[in-house]
Amino acid sequence: MTRIRRQWRLIAAGAVAAVLGMSSLVMSGGATADTAPVDPELPETVSADVLPTVQIDGVAWKQVIVGDTVYVGGNFTSARPAGAAAGTNETPRANMLAYRLSTGELIDGFAPSFNGQVKDLALSPDKSLLYVAGSFTQVNGVNRYRGAAINLATGALTSFRPIFNSTTNAVAATADAVYYGGVFTSADNTARTKVAAVAPTDTGTQLLPMNPTVSNGSVQDIVVSPDGADIVIGGNFTRVNGSSNPGYGLARIKVATGASMSLPVNSEVRNGGSNSAILSLESDGTSFYGTGYHYGSGGNLEGSFKSDWATGKLTWLEDCHGDTYSIWPTAEVAYQASHKHYCGNSGGFPETNPRSFQHSTAVTQDVRGTNTRDIYNYPDHPGTPRPEFLEWYPKWTPGTFTGANQAPWTVTANDDYVVYGGEFLKVDGVAQQGLVRFAIKTIAPNKVGPALSGADFGLTATSPADGQVRLAWPGNADRDNATVTYKVYRASADAPIHTTAVTATFWKQTTQSFLDTTAPPGTTQSYRVVAEDAFGNQSPTEWVTVDVAGVPVPPVEGIVAADTFGRAETSGWGMAETGGAWTRTTGTAGSFSVSEGRGRHAIAPGATTESRLQEVSVTDVDATVSVGVSRLPDAGYVWSVLGARVSGSDHYASRLRYNPDGTVGVHLVRSGTPVVGTNVVPGLSVAAGDRLMVRLQVAGTAPATVRTKVWPAGSAEPSGWTYEMSDSTPANQAPGGVMLRGFGSSTIGATPVEVGYDDLKVIEP
Repeated sequence: MTRIRRQWRLIAAGAVAAVLGMSSLVMSGGATADTAPVDPELPETVSADVLPTVQIDGVAWKQVIVGDTVYVGGNFTSARPAGAAAGTNETPRANMLAYRLSTGELIDGFAPSFNGQVKDLALSPDKSLLYVAGSFTQVNGVNRYRGAAINLATGALTSFRPIFNSTTNAVAATADAVYYGGVFTSADNTARTKVAAVAPTDTGTQLLPMNPTVSNGSVQDIVVSPDGADIVIGGNFTRVNGSSNPGYGLARIKVATGASMSLPVNSEVRNGGSNSAILSLESDGTSFYGTGYHYGSGGNLEGSFKSDWATGKLTWLEDCHGDTYSIWPTAEVAYQASHKHYCGNSGGFPETNPRSFQHSTAVTQDVRGTNTRDIYNYPDHPGTPRPEFLEWYPKWTPGTFTGANQAPWTVTANDDYVVYGGEFLKVDGVAQQGLVRFAIKTIAPNKVGPALSGADFGLTATSPADGQVRLAWPGNADRDNATVTYKVYRASADAPIHTTAVTATFWKQTTQSFLDTTAPPGTTQSYRVVAEDAFGNQSPTEWVTVDVAGVPVPPVEGIVAADTFGRAETSGWGMAETGGAWTRTTGTAGSFSVSEGRGRHAIAPGATTESRLQEVSVTDVDATVSVGVSRLPDAGYVWSVLGARVSGSDHYASRLRYNPDGTVGVHLVRSGTPVVGTNVVPGLSVAAGDRLMVRLQVAGTAPATVRTKVWPAGSAEPSGWTYEMSDSTPANQAPGGVMLRGFGSSTIGATPVEVGYDDLKVIEP
């Protein structure tokens, strides 16, 4: 019952219909709710990924798919590529165009020119001709009075030339007849009221006998029965052949005689008159489908319905509030274009305040429940069968071209794609005007993740008791996946401390929580939650810090330095959890930071960065650290160094060398000079973001035994050492501190390579 501007509502008999007409093509299946439903009985939907598609400068009323070509009719003057801003890179197109379904690119050679808007399109049974309805009077400068046909092989206008004295809203075709519906009162200069049949060879003189009496209002759409013997018409008329049941907004007509036929669904679906209508009809060969609107009195359906061709009875009814403009049935899913804002009667989303709209929805083909009584005193259908809403809710930005402030007006599909047309400006925040494609998951990039991230995905942390931290965060809906997995991280992004999967529709999202009972008392800890969908798309919260209640636990005997970098720092590394303050001994301040559980060095070409724990002074050490790089160098190499017995320039160290091809070298170093090792360790390689564990052990003096091992983080530590040496250099036999150092050769590339450290632990045996 949502009000839209009056020029886009249907008005009384004899006036021009102001809402769109839909086609009557027969489908043989199509793209198949959630792209990865947990319930195996629920069908899959297409992905919510916005695929780049040619754009238009007006409104699309209808799309028809033939193989890899999509034909579009509407009211527009130009087309432009995906990504192009309005008014740029435009190609003239007068109310009709074609584009490639697989790429979304405009087809250059197809450009019929209509001098008025195109309202509907229908294919001939052999798919060689495209029949056209609308308000035009010329095509390619040749007179065509609101009916025409285009040869799809050549793009040429054919000799088909019916004559209608006013707008046609709908067209449907069989091998023997072409059916038109609209507001006209004559066809081929012969009285016909709102619906007519002409021969496929009509040149203005081959009107067929069918002549039902359609009273008041107009015809908005037509579908043909599977055997071609009858048609169903929809609109805002109030009687057909003198009957209002059937005949009130819906009627079934025998094409041979024009007589009315039984149509039981019209007893339940009642949309007619000046404030209500059936706006669209579609057929899949077994069932026919319809959509409607009403405002005030005169109607009882704003959603959609499915009816059996064999009996004319209702199969299901979707009883949402918010006009529904178009529906397209696929094998398991029916896609809809609308501005729905309440679907609670049919098990769907509630009304919100302020009101929000779902312009595209998907429901099951089968019955999944019954409708309930309306809580807002709308006309309703309690007890009737209903489908199930599926978790597929792209976000649309309405346009202003029609003045109705709507987004999509029409939807069409095949086995792999669902295409929407209308006057929208953006989809999921992507500038994409008027036309857009969606695809099944095996074709789509599947990059739409949980909607909230960063500051919008608000995480709170409190410490209600010693050693405990309670976290809370809002449910995070995904536009095409009902199941979202939440991963909780403390101090480091390496591994979650808690994981839980939640399946919920977007309107049933609830606050999630977790109680961490292992937080070290008396410390400051940082936490992050990451929401992840079935395809690995992640949306993280920001890191939040919390002071954990309780008295700090004394360090474990033997640990002289430890740091998990669970804090946020800029221009330095701050205080280690054990071992005192980190000192920046080499490198510019802007190259040092701590975030997301990492101590970070941003290494520029030819630059050195070094952080030291100078309050530590030990001779024998057993040190481990996790290390990774943000990217591999373009050329040359990047070093990552873990050092012990650091005093001035003297030290022992384990040095990693990251090579451009991902191979890794390891050296044992004495005071900057490599003693033993290789530039490439066989079998050791990484990609950007991969983590390695490094262990350095220094024991004894004169000689000192120095050894190291390196292995992929997350795998078992090897029993053997990668390299080992014995050294008695006097300057290196004294106690010293701990350091982490990075260096990049001059050819690593202009963008700094970030080396990230984590889980440092230094033990004095």
